[in-house]
Amino acid sequence: MKTRDRILSVSLELFNRDGIAQVSTLIIATEMGISPGNLYYHFRGKDEIIATLVTELQNSVVTLSNEYPKQVKDFNDYWPFMHTIMALFTHYRFLFRNLETLNSQSPQIKRKIRSLILKLRHLSKDMLTHLISLGKLKCDQASLPLLADNLLLVSLNWLNYQTLLDDKYSESDLIRAGVLRLISMVEPYLTESAQSPFYTHQDLLDELVS
Repeated sequence: MKTRDRILSVSLELFNRDGIAQVSTLIIATEMGISPGNLYYHFRGKDEIIATLVTELQNSVVTLSNEYPKQVKDFNDYWPFMHTIMALFTHYRFLFRNLETLNSQSPQIKRKIRSLILKLRHLSKDMLTHLISLGKLKCDQASLPLLADNLLLVSLNWLNYQTLLDDKYSESDLIRAGVLRLISMVEPYLTESAQSPFYTHQDLLDELVS
């Protein structure tokens, strides 16, 4: 792996584990076994590393948005796709745990985060609109933007909320629990033909009361 890619990988791991405030460029360089000068050859500082990681996530979201029509042909394809999204959020979880801090970090990061949120908002609305077109969701045009926004709000804040309650969740448990939360919000709008083989109503109840 190239040094630049290693810097991003190690930084992401440290940010996810310790939070952005606790991680400096010196700590990143020390963790990698390289000099600070070597790190600064590739990145001007921590803000540039963070901005690059946000861009990575943005690009992944754009790819997911483009892949959605190809991957989700039927209602049963919907939940695995949501797993993919929540897995992506979990991979970059430091961003969602520090949104307020990052939003005031620098104008560049603030612009990137706003762009990211708008892309995610658009994807959320597109997914619900697709469910309506499949005859699996009953939601009028007035309620659709609110439901899409609420799903996004839960997606953005779920990891922070869950780890505050219990920081010993495995990554796979976090992903599953997050998807179940989203399903619980969509379930009241589902039509009778919308039956998922992946989750049952009892799954939702068991998870939400645990």
